[in-house]
Amino acid sequence: MTHMLSTRARAATVALLSGFLAVAMTIFVPPAQGSVGSGEERSSRTADVAWMNRTYDLTCDDEVDTPVPVTLSDGTGTARGDAIGPEGYWEVEIQRIVHGSLPRLGKVTSILFYCHPQPTNYFTQELRVYDSDDGDEIGRTPTFDVSGFSPEFRQNTLEIEDGHLSADLAFYGEQDPHGHPSILRHVSWAWDGREFAKRSETDLSRTDLSREQVTVDGMGPVRIGMSAEQVEKAVGAPLTLLGDASHCTDGTLAGAPDGLSLMFMENSLVAVSVDSPATVSTASGMRVGTTRDELLDTYGDEITKDSVEGASERLVFAPTASRFSGRVIVFDLSDGQVERFAAGTRDAAAVGSCP
Repeated sequence: MTHMLSTRARAATVALLSGFLAVAMTIFVPPAQGSVGSGEERSSRTADVAWMNRTYDLTCDDEVDTPVPVTLSDGTGTARGDAIGPEGYWEVEIQRIVHGSLPRLGKVTSILFYCHPQPTNYFTQELRVYDSDDGDEIGRTPTFDVSGFSPEFRQNTLEIEDGHLSADLAFYGEQDPHGHPSILRHVSWAWDGREFAKRSETDLSRTDLSREQVTVDGMGPVRIGMSAEQVEKAVGAPLTLLGDASHCTDGTLAGAPDGLSLMFMENSLVAVSVDSPATVSTASGMRVGTTRDELLDTYGDEITKDSVEGASERLVFAPTASRFSGRVIVFDLSDGQVERFAAGTRDAAAVGSCP
Protein backbone atom coordinates (compact mmCIF):
# COMPACT_ATOMS: atom_id res chain seq x y z
CA MET A 1 0.00 0.00 0.00
CA THR A 2 1.39 3.39 -0.89
CA HIS A 3 1.65 5.96 1.83
CA MET A 4 3.06 9.39 2.46
CA LEU A 5 6.44 10.02 4.08
CA SER A 6 7.54 13.05 6.07
CA THR A 7 10.17 15.31 4.49
CA ARG A 8 12.79 13.87 6.82
CA ALA A 9 12.03 10.28 5.84
CA ARG A 10 11.55 10.68 2.08
CA ALA A 11 15.16 10.81 0.90
CA ALA A 12 16.00 7.50 2.55
CA THR A 13 12.82 5.88 1.31
CA VAL A 14 13.40 6.95 -2.32
CA ALA A 15 16.80 5.28 -2.26
CA LEU A 16 15.49 2.16 -0.55
CA LEU A 17 12.39 1.67 -2.65
CA SER A 18 13.54 2.93 -6.04
CA GLY A 19 12.57 0.51 -8.74
CA PHE A 20 9.35 -0.68 -7.12
CA LEU A 21 6.06 0.48 -8.54
CA ALA A 22 3.33 1.59 -6.17
CA VAL A 23 0.04 -0.19 -5.71
CA ALA A 24 -2.27 2.51 -4.46
CA MET A 25 -4.27 1.36 -1.42
CA THR A 26 -5.71 4.66 -0.30
CA ILE A 27 -9.43 5.04 -0.22
CA PHE A 28 -10.25 6.62 -3.56
CA VAL A 29 -13.40 7.79 -5.20
CA PRO A 30 -12.97 9.47 -8.62
CA PRO A 31 -13.22 13.23 -8.22
CA ALA A 32 -16.08 15.23 -9.63
CA GLN A 33 -15.68 18.81 -10.69
CA GLY A 34 -17.75 21.03 -8.46
CA SER A 35 -18.04 18.62 -5.53
CA VAL A 36 -19.75 20.49 -2.71
CA GLY A 37 -20.59 19.98 0.93
CA SER A 38 -23.64 22.15 1.44
CA GLY A 39 -26.33 24.15 -0.30
CA GLU A 40 -24.45 27.35 0.46
CA GLU A 41 -21.39 26.04 -1.34
CA ARG A 42 -23.37 25.25 -4.47
CA SER A 43 -23.79 28.95 -5.14
CA SER A 44 -20.01 29.22 -5.32
CA ARG A 45 -19.64 26.97 -8.36
CA THR A 46 -18.02 28.59 -11.33
CA ALA A 47 -18.12 27.43 -14.93
CA ASP A 48 -15.44 29.92 -16.00
CA VAL A 49 -12.44 28.04 -14.57
CA ALA A 50 -11.68 24.58 -15.98
CA TRP A 51 -10.35 23.17 -12.73
CA MET A 52 -9.70 19.70 -14.16
CA ASN A 53 -7.87 21.03 -17.21
CA ARG A 54 -5.29 23.65 -16.34
CA THR A 55 -1.73 24.16 -15.11
CA TYR A 56 -1.01 24.27 -11.37
CA ASP A 57 2.18 25.15 -9.51
CA LEU A 58 2.86 22.34 -7.02
CA THR A 59 5.59 21.20 -4.62
CA CYS A 60 3.97 17.81 -3.92
CA ASP A 61 3.93 18.64 -0.21
CA ASP A 62 7.43 20.11 -0.16
CA GLU A 63 9.12 17.48 -2.27
CA VAL A 64 10.81 20.54 -3.76
CA ASP A 65 11.25 24.08 -2.42
CA THR A 66 10.10 25.89 -5.56
CA PRO A 67 6.67 25.06 -7.03
CA VAL A 68 6.77 23.22 -10.35
CA PRO A 69 4.15 23.80 -13.09
CA VAL A 70 2.10 20.66 -13.76
CA THR A 71 -0.47 20.63 -16.57
CA LEU A 72 -3.52 18.45 -15.91
CA SER A 73 -5.99 17.02 -18.39
CA ASP A 74 -9.19 15.52 -16.98
CA GLY A 75 -7.63 15.86 -13.55
CA THR A 76 -4.38 13.99 -14.19
CA GLY A 77 -0.92 14.90 -15.44
CA THR A 78 2.82 14.23 -15.27
CA ALA A 79 5.74 16.44 -14.25
CA ARG A 80 9.25 15.78 -15.51
CA GLY A 81 12.59 17.56 -15.49
CA ASP A 82 15.36 18.54 -13.09
CA ALA A 83 13.05 20.86 -11.15
CA ILE A 84 11.19 17.95 -9.51
CA GLY A 85 14.28 16.62 -7.75
CA PRO A 86 15.74 13.08 -7.76
CA GLU A 87 12.61 11.26 -8.97
CA GLY A 88 12.18 10.28 -12.59
CA TYR A 89 8.78 11.98 -12.78
CA TRP A 90 5.66 12.83 -10.77
CA GLU A 91 2.24 11.39 -11.46
CA VAL A 92 -0.31 13.96 -10.28
CA GLU A 93 -4.09 13.80 -10.01
CA ILE A 94 -6.89 15.78 -8.45
CA GLN A 95 -8.60 13.84 -5.66
CA ARG A 96 -11.26 16.34 -4.67
CA ILE A 97 -12.58 19.80 -5.57
CA VAL A 98 -14.74 21.74 -3.10
CA HIS A 99 -16.29 25.18 -3.59
CA GLY A 100 -17.33 27.47 -0.76
CA SER A 101 -16.88 30.82 0.93
CA LEU A 102 -14.33 31.92 3.53
CA PRO A 103 -14.12 35.11 5.61
CA ARG A 104 -11.96 37.86 4.04
CA LEU A 105 -11.61 35.76 0.89
CA GLY A 106 -15.13 35.34 -0.44
CA LYS A 107 -15.76 32.56 -2.96
CA VAL A 108 -12.94 30.03 -3.00
CA THR A 109 -12.18 26.64 -4.52
CA SER A 110 -10.13 24.10 -2.57
CA ILE A 111 -8.30 21.33 -4.44
CA LEU A 112 -6.63 18.25 -2.97
CA PHE A 113 -3.78 16.99 -5.15
CA TYR A 114 -2.29 13.49 -5.04
CA CYS A 115 1.37 13.17 -6.07
CA HIS A 116 3.14 9.89 -6.74
CA PRO A 117 6.87 10.38 -7.38
CA GLN A 118 8.23 7.61 -9.61
CA PRO A 119 9.74 5.12 -9.11
CA THR A 120 8.83 4.94 -5.40
CA ASN A 121 6.13 3.35 -3.25
CA TYR A 122 4.99 6.45 -1.36
CA PHE A 123 2.66 9.28 -2.21
CA THR A 124 2.09 12.82 -1.01
CA GLN A 125 -0.97 15.05 -0.87
CA GLU A 126 -1.20 18.81 -1.13
CA LEU A 127 -4.19 21.04 -0.34
CA ARG A 128 -4.34 24.39 -2.15
CA VAL A 129 -6.98 27.12 -2.33
CA TYR A 130 -7.88 29.32 -5.30
CA ASP A 131 -10.11 32.28 -6.09
CA SER A 132 -13.27 30.77 -7.59
CA ASP A 133 -13.81 33.61 -10.06
CA ASP A 134 -10.42 33.86 -11.76
CA GLY A 135 -8.55 30.73 -10.59
CA ASP A 136 -5.68 32.67 -8.98
CA GLU A 137 -4.00 30.79 -6.15
CA ILE A 138 -4.59 32.15 -2.65
CA GLY A 139 -2.47 29.73 -0.63
CA ARG A 140 -2.03 26.21 0.68
CA THR A 141 -2.34 24.48 4.02
CA PRO A 142 0.98 23.90 5.80
CA THR A 143 2.88 20.62 5.74
CA PHE A 144 2.41 18.59 8.93
CA ASP A 145 5.41 18.64 11.25
CA VAL A 146 5.67 14.96 12.17
CA SER A 147 8.67 12.76 12.86
CA GLY A 148 7.57 9.74 10.84
CA PHE A 149 5.12 9.06 8.07
CA SER A 150 2.94 11.98 7.09
CA PRO A 151 -0.82 11.80 7.73
CA GLU A 152 -3.16 10.88 4.89
CA PHE A 153 -6.19 12.91 3.83
CA ARG A 154 -9.51 11.12 3.61
CA GLN A 155 -10.39 13.11 0.51
CA ASN A 156 -14.15 12.75 0.59
CA THR A 157 -14.25 14.43 4.01
CA LEU A 158 -12.75 17.69 2.71
CA GLU A 159 -15.20 20.55 3.28
CA ILE A 160 -15.49 24.33 3.38
CA GLU A 161 -17.90 25.28 6.14
CA ASP A 162 -18.29 27.58 9.15
CA GLY A 163 -15.54 29.85 7.89
CA HIS A 164 -12.76 27.27 7.58
CA LEU A 165 -11.39 24.31 5.64
CA SER A 166 -11.63 20.91 7.30
CA ALA A 167 -10.91 17.24 6.62
CA ASP A 168 -10.32 13.93 8.37
CA LEU A 169 -6.76 12.56 8.23
CA ALA A 170 -5.20 9.26 9.28
CA PHE A 171 -2.12 9.81 11.46
CA TYR A 172 0.63 7.36 12.38
CA GLY A 173 1.33 6.50 16.00
CA GLU A 174 4.89 5.91 17.18
CA GLN A 175 4.62 2.12 16.82
CA ASP A 176 2.50 2.02 13.65
CA PRO A 177 4.06 0.07 10.76
CA HIS A 178 4.29 1.57 7.31
CA GLY A 179 0.87 1.38 5.68
CA HIS A 180 -1.17 1.08 8.89
CA PRO A 181 -1.96 4.46 10.48
CA SER A 182 -4.00 4.01 13.64
CA ILE A 183 -5.23 7.51 14.56
CA LEU A 184 -8.09 9.34 12.85
CA ARG A 185 -8.26 13.10 13.46
CA HIS A 186 -10.40 15.97 12.26
CA VAL A 187 -8.28 18.95 11.24
CA SER A 188 -9.38 22.46 10.28
CA TRP A 189 -7.59 25.48 8.83
CA ALA A 190 -8.49 29.17 8.67
CA TRP A 191 -7.17 32.17 6.71
CA ASP A 192 -5.35 34.54 9.08
CA GLY A 193 -4.99 37.36 6.57
CA ARG A 194 -1.65 36.17 5.21
CA GLU A 195 -1.81 32.40 5.01
CA PHE A 196 -3.78 29.31 5.99
CA ALA A 197 -3.03 28.22 9.55
CA LYS A 198 -4.15 25.15 11.44
CA ARG A 199 -7.15 25.98 13.60
CA SER A 200 -7.79 22.65 15.31
CA GLU A 201 -6.66 19.00 15.36
CA THR A 202 -8.95 16.64 17.25
CA ASP A 203 -8.90 12.86 17.69
CA LEU A 204 -12.21 11.32 16.65
CA SER A 205 -14.01 9.32 19.31
CA ARG A 206 -13.21 5.64 18.77
CA THR A 207 -15.58 2.69 19.15
CA ASP A 208 -14.17 -0.45 20.78
CA LEU A 209 -15.36 -3.06 18.29
CA SER A 210 -14.34 -5.91 20.60
CA ARG A 211 -17.38 -4.95 22.68
CA GLU A 212 -19.81 -4.84 19.74
CA GLN A 213 -21.99 -7.66 18.41
CA VAL A 214 -22.49 -8.83 14.84
CA THR A 215 -25.97 -8.72 13.32
CA VAL A 216 -27.30 -9.11 9.79
CA ASP A 217 -27.08 -5.30 9.57
CA GLY A 218 -23.39 -5.07 10.46
CA MET A 219 -21.52 -4.58 13.74
CA GLY A 220 -22.22 -1.77 16.17
CA PRO A 221 -21.93 1.55 14.32
CA VAL A 222 -20.62 -0.26 11.21
CA ARG A 223 -23.65 -0.80 8.98
CA ILE A 224 -24.03 -2.77 5.76
CA GLY A 225 -24.27 -0.29 2.88
CA MET A 226 -21.86 2.27 4.36
CA SER A 227 -19.03 3.65 2.24
CA ALA A 228 -15.43 3.22 3.38
CA GLU A 229 -15.37 6.84 4.52
CA GLN A 230 -18.58 6.43 6.50
CA VAL A 231 -17.18 3.35 8.24
CA GLU A 232 -14.08 5.28 9.30
CA LYS A 233 -16.16 8.17 10.60
CA ALA A 234 -18.56 5.85 12.45
CA VAL A 235 -15.80 3.95 14.25
CA GLY A 236 -13.31 6.81 14.60
CA ALA A 237 -10.42 4.71 13.29
CA PRO A 238 -8.49 4.49 10.01
CA LEU A 239 -9.50 1.77 7.57
CA THR A 240 -6.78 -0.03 5.64
CA LEU A 241 -7.94 -1.49 2.32
CA LEU A 242 -6.26 -4.20 0.28
CA GLY A 243 -7.45 -2.73 -3.01
CA ASP A 244 -9.65 -0.14 -4.67
CA ALA A 245 -12.86 0.41 -2.70
CA SER A 246 -14.70 1.28 -5.91
CA HIS A 247 -14.36 -2.40 -6.95
CA CYS A 248 -14.13 -5.42 -4.64
CA THR A 249 -11.74 -5.20 -1.72
CA ASP A 250 -11.30 -6.23 1.90
CA GLY A 251 -10.30 -3.96 4.74
CA THR A 252 -9.34 -3.89 8.41
CA LEU A 253 -9.92 -1.15 10.97
CA ALA A 254 -7.12 0.05 13.24
CA GLY A 255 -7.63 -1.29 16.75
CA ALA A 256 -10.23 -3.86 15.69
CA PRO A 257 -9.93 -7.48 16.89
CA ASP A 258 -7.62 -9.69 14.85
CA GLY A 259 -9.71 -11.85 12.54
CA LEU A 260 -12.33 -9.16 11.89
CA SER A 261 -12.49 -7.95 8.28
CA LEU A 262 -14.81 -5.89 6.10
CA MET A 263 -15.74 -6.55 2.46
CA PHE A 264 -16.62 -3.71 0.09
CA MET A 265 -18.18 -3.77 -3.36
CA GLU A 266 -18.36 -0.52 -5.35
CA ASN A 267 -17.44 1.38 -2.16
CA SER A 268 -20.35 -0.12 -0.24
CA LEU A 269 -19.91 -2.42 2.76
CA VAL A 270 -21.45 -5.79 1.90
CA ALA A 271 -20.12 -8.14 4.60
CA VAL A 272 -18.51 -8.27 8.04
CA SER A 273 -16.43 -11.42 8.52
CA VAL A 274 -15.20 -12.98 11.76
CA ASP A 275 -12.45 -15.58 11.93
CA SER A 276 -10.13 -16.87 14.64
CA PRO A 277 -8.71 -15.43 16.87
CA ALA A 278 -11.56 -12.89 17.08
CA THR A 279 -13.89 -13.64 19.98
CA VAL A 280 -16.74 -11.28 19.05
CA SER A 281 -20.18 -12.83 18.87
CA THR A 282 -23.50 -12.35 17.16
CA ALA A 283 -26.34 -10.64 19.01
CA SER A 284 -27.51 -14.14 19.98
CA GLY A 285 -24.12 -15.10 21.42
CA MET A 286 -22.88 -17.27 18.54
CA ARG A 287 -19.14 -17.09 17.88
CA VAL A 288 -16.14 -19.00 16.55
CA GLY A 289 -16.24 -22.32 18.42
CA THR A 290 -20.04 -22.47 18.77
CA THR A 291 -21.42 -25.95 18.09
CA ARG A 292 -23.90 -26.98 15.40
CA ASP A 293 -26.50 -27.90 18.02
CA GLU A 294 -26.21 -24.47 19.65
CA LEU A 295 -26.86 -22.78 16.30
CA LEU A 296 -29.93 -24.90 15.62
CA ASP A 297 -31.32 -24.39 19.12
CA THR A 298 -30.76 -20.62 18.94
CA TYR A 299 -32.12 -19.84 15.48
CA GLY A 300 -34.70 -22.58 15.04
CA ASP A 301 -36.62 -22.45 11.77
CA GLU A 302 -34.68 -19.39 10.55
CA ILE A 303 -31.45 -21.34 10.01
CA THR A 304 -30.98 -23.76 7.12
CA LYS A 305 -28.26 -25.97 5.70
CA ASP A 306 -26.64 -24.42 2.62
CA SER A 307 -23.94 -26.86 1.60
CA VAL A 308 -21.85 -29.77 2.81
CA GLU A 309 -18.33 -30.65 1.67
CA GLY A 310 -16.48 -33.39 3.47
CA ALA A 311 -16.27 -32.51 7.16
CA SER A 312 -17.28 -28.93 6.41
CA GLU A 313 -20.81 -27.61 6.68
CA ARG A 314 -22.50 -24.27 6.06
CA LEU A 315 -25.56 -23.04 7.94
CA VAL A 316 -27.34 -19.80 7.04
CA PHE A 317 -29.35 -17.71 9.47
CA ALA A 318 -31.90 -15.74 7.40
CA PRO A 319 -34.37 -13.77 9.52
CA THR A 320 -37.77 -13.69 7.88
CA ALA A 321 -38.82 -10.16 8.87
CA SER A 322 -38.98 -7.87 5.82
CA ARG A 323 -36.96 -5.13 7.55
CA PHE A 324 -33.82 -7.27 7.23
CA SER A 325 -33.96 -6.99 3.42
CA GLY A 326 -32.62 -10.48 2.77
CA ARG A 327 -29.45 -10.04 4.84
CA VAL A 328 -28.04 -13.14 6.51
CA ILE A 329 -25.34 -14.54 8.74
CA VAL A 330 -23.42 -17.43 7.19
CA PHE A 331 -21.72 -19.91 9.55
CA ASP A 332 -18.99 -22.18 8.21
CA LEU A 333 -18.44 -25.23 10.41
CA SER A 334 -15.70 -27.82 10.64
CA ASP A 335 -16.11 -30.95 12.76
CA GLY A 336 -19.38 -29.56 14.11
CA GLN A 337 -18.03 -26.20 15.29
CA VAL A 338 -18.09 -22.70 13.79
CA GLU A 339 -14.70 -21.77 12.37
CA ARG A 340 -15.84 -18.60 10.58
CA PHE A 341 -18.98 -16.53 10.15
CA ALA A 342 -19.95 -13.52 8.08
CA ALA A 343 -22.92 -11.15 8.09
CA GLY A 344 -24.32 -9.04 5.27
CA THR A 345 -25.83 -9.58 1.86
CA ARG A 346 -26.32 -13.27 1.07
CA ASP A 347 -23.82 -13.51 -1.81
CA ALA A 348 -21.13 -11.48 -0.05
CA ALA A 349 -21.50 -13.26 3.30
CA ALA A 350 -21.20 -16.62 1.54
CA VAL A 351 -17.87 -15.55 0.05
CA GLY A 352 -16.65 -13.46 2.97
CA SER A 353 -13.77 -11.84 1.14
CA CYS A 354 -12.76 -10.61 -2.30
CA PRO A 355 -10.81 -12.93 -4.62
